Amino acid sequence: MSIEIIKGNLFTSQCQTLVNTVNCVGVMGAGIALEFRLRYPEMYTRYVELCEKQLFEIGKLWLYKSQQHWILNFPTKKHWKNPSEIEFLKLGLQKFVNIYEEKKITSIAFPVLGANNGGIPQEKSLEIMEEYLIQCNLPIQIYIYDPHSTDDIFPDLKSKFLSLSPQKIAKITGLKNPYLERIKQAMQDQTINNLSQLLAVKGIGINTVEKLLIILNQEDIS
Repeated sequence: MSIEIIKGNLFTSQCQTLVNTVNCVGVMGAGIALEFRLRYPEMYTRYVELCEKQLFEIGKLWLYKSQQHWILNFPTKKHWKNPSEIEFLKLGLQKFVNIYEEKKITSIAFPVLGANNGGIPQEKSLEIMEEYLIQCNLPIQIYIYDPHSTDDIFPDLKSKFLSLSPQKIAKITGLKNPYLERIKQAMQDQTINNLSQLLAVKGIGINTVEKLLIILNQEDIS
């Protein structure tokens, strides 16, 4: 099967499995790992437990299954403070080649492994990824991150937020008015199209966004 290179947002992929790049110390505090943490909080809790028990290490892959997607957690660095290493990519990719059929992975979307926060040049990472993934017989997408592209949940989050009164949002999320005003200004900014951009707004942090996402899970919030 061919490998499709896409410039965009990985979370819009229709593939069965999405790849999350992580470290081995239980921290998902930035980049794509943080976005996975926000979308899949139960997975994040389990990941922390695995790391605390030292059951997750370079060369191992952990597959988490949710209703919408399966998530393949792929360690590209030992500690979040350290850069990614090419050898770590090779070990994980070889593991994937060995197990994807056994794990019944039928299609998969990768980010560019170890690039961005990992420090490996994008071209080098793509070269290594293609070397290993070309051996696989399944649809594969590799997403080159576009920081301005729309993601999978921001449009719905924005629509619901702007349709509700501040009082209703405060009741659902526990967020206070100063935070709600900052969020409203961000939601009305036409240049903000995804969670990553929302998190970059001054005064809007991880805890705020975690609470804000509660409104997506409410059945009737009118």
